[in-house]
Amino acid sequence: MLGAAHACANPLTARFGVVHGHAVGLMLPHVVRYNSANGEYPYAALGLDSEALARRIDSLLKAAGLPRRFADCNADPAAIPELAESAAKQWTATFNPRKVGAGELARIYEMAVG
Repeated sequence: MLGAAHACANPLTARFGVVHGHAVGLMLPHVVRYNSANGEYPYAALGLDSEALARRIDSLLKAAGLPRRFADCNADPAAIPELAESAAKQWTATFNPRKVGAGELARIYEMAVG
């Protein structure tokens, strides 16, 4: 299922016109870190620890020239509260391996500010 990366991407696309796939990529390393922060290893089957996976995703984004921070796609950090509220209403957020609400999603967005 799609989870928090997709839930966070939809408001970035709607509010700032970020290409949807770019928005998912932007959010994915931060969601990986969030999902693993409580000591669980939801990505263990991939053969990498969560931090290595997040770094690998980030390196792929960099190599492809895709946005890695809010500033890279002209997203305004002042909009984080609004983005988080919208992301929390996305049905895809319910499929995240770790529970997320507006507060948690705001923290994930803040990680993407850089």
